[in-house]
Amino acid sequence: MPTGNHPSGPGESDPAPIIEARGSKPSSVRARRWVVDWWAGGGGRWGRWMRLMTLPLEYGFKAGASFRNRLYDRGILPLQMAPIPVISVGNLTVGGSGKTPFSAWLVQELRAKGQRPALVARGYGQDEMVLHRQWNPDCLVLAQEDRAYGAWKAAKKGATVVVLDDGFQHRRLARDLDIVLVASSSPGRVVRLPRGPYREDFSAITRAGIVVITQKGGTDSALEIEMALDPYLREPPVKVCFSPKRWTDLAGNASAAPEGDYLAVCGIGEPDGFSRILTETTGRQGELLAFPDHHDYTWADVVEISNRRQGRVLVTTEKDAVKLHAFRDELPDLRVLHLRVDFLAGEEQLWAHVNGVLKPGTGHT
Repeated sequence: MPTGNHPSGPGESDPAPIIEARGSKPSSVRARRWVVDWWAGGGGRWGRWMRLMTLPLEYGFKAGASFRNRLYDRGILPLQMAPIPVISVGNLTVGGSGKTPFSAWLVQELRAKGQRPALVARGYGQDEMVLHRQWNPDCLVLAQEDRAYGAWKAAKKGATVVVLDDGFQHRRLARDLDIVLVASSSPGRVVRLPRGPYREDFSAITRAGIVVITQKGGTDSALEIEMALDPYLREPPVKVCFSPKRWTDLAGNASAAPEGDYLAVCGIGEPDGFSRILTETTGRQGELLAFPDHHDYTWADVVEISNRRQGRVLVTTEKDAVKLHAFRDELPDLRVLHLRVDFLAGEEQLWAHVNGVLKPGTGHT
């Protein structure tokens, strides 16, 4: 995922029409779409009633997280130290900020600088662990729920630095640098789980060493979220864009962008972001068949996709391709869009922070 200049998009467009998947788990798919709409203020009378009824749960979640953070901040709950530097890549919301591709990019760049990085993640989404191993086959990738043990194990195996994928709320392991990603599409007003997508308030970024605003494609606007974060920033945020890199088929062979109508299939945290990138790179707006994040595709889903296809080209994400690979014979000419990390602002600033925590004599800067 090399860096470079971000491409200019064709301009703002309406979201692609979203088809509700009716495969083997229709209730979970509908529930996900309803929750996202509900977080945005939808849901009608039932949504208003649910927002009222879940208000105590939001306050309880906030109180519990704040109490836990105070215990760590005051040293009442002890931190576990790793024998090598630890860099955490995390966020404030549930999914959609690009932690996994950014973590993989950081591992790749650290290796290019002569480090021996290890990627440690909880391993909740096995598709993401497969991707990490594909993206960085020569680096140590550990799925470890106990991230402190994972960091220790990585050091024992010769790693010189650990990158935590989704580690911001994992306070038990001390880290040398916290990188917090905030999607440009994140709401400018914090509503905590379960009434909204936020795990923590904006004030939590005061724990971070650096804040990175991410956007999907070149037409996203980061103005609203940057204004919301501004009171808590110690320095300007870094800005990156996930941009089209290349196309392949499910077997990994080079392919081309679709030239006509297409059906986009994905099960990711922010399907609308994927749709925006597709519109920019193809110049056309296709239909979006959205499954829940980390969805495990079944034969029923493949039948659903095939029925919806109607002769159109199928396109999907790298994350979904990992699980759809088993159905490659049933889904011919399915094209996979690979993304790269492009810096819009602050690349030198980011590396100043990263280089500042690496041990002298390991690699080169």
